[in-house]
Amino acid sequence: MYEPMNQLKKQLKILGTARPSEEGLTLMESLIAVVMVSAVAVAITPPIFLSVATRVQNRRAEQALQLAHGQIDQVRVLVEQGLDASNIEQLPALAAGAASLDDVNPPGSEYSALQSTNYSCSDYDVNPKQVPVNQALPIDINGDCEADFFVQTFRYKDVEGPITPGVPIVFNMGVRVYYRNAELQNAEKKQASLKLTTGEGQQRTHPLAVMSTALAQGDKDGSLDGYRQFLE
Repeated sequence: MYEPMNQLKKQLKILGTARPSEEGLTLMESLIAVVMVSAVAVAITPPIFLSVATRVQNRRAEQALQLAHGQIDQVRVLVEQGLDASNIEQLPALAAGAASLDDVNPPGSEYSALQSTNYSCSDYDVNPKQVPVNQALPIDINGDCEADFFVQTFRYKDVEGPITPGVPIVFNMGVRVYYRNAELQNAEKKQASLKLTTGEGQQRTHPLAVMSTALAQGDKDGSLDGYRQFLE
């Protein structure tokens, strides 16, 4: 009977003499932990910036390409409806003497009017005029009345019909789309290289999209002869 009591007393005595541990991280261990966390942060930060910047650049390029397609589709509809002296000014301006896309210089400045999805600030749509070849039209795609892109459109190597002089029956249309931060006075012709980047890459000088296509009126007198001449 006394044996269990003695064991219980011994256990209580042991518990009574126990002291909580006061051991913890030393200053050196804390410094090592901080250095390790910093090293990991430094190692993963550049790839994160690279990924984000490249994704943003590619997204802008996709928007620029859609915008270029839209510009060409607008002119294609106009051509299909028929061209004459009354609507010739709705075509892109002619780059005189240019035989290829590379013969057309980039724009040196922006046009004085804005085209916007918000009609209240789209002064270009209120009074549309033919934009000179050496200028780029600022375009707002999100309706905030601020330019998102600059678009240079032009036609070259056009062939006039025998019935309506001055009205082309076939021509090439070119489009270059620059981002809003582009320095147009230093603009280049070639499309920007969409390589991995941690910054803006070539967006300040090169177009994000470059397109060229042939448009023709196939139902006009002399269309076939004009197309042959165009292909020469």
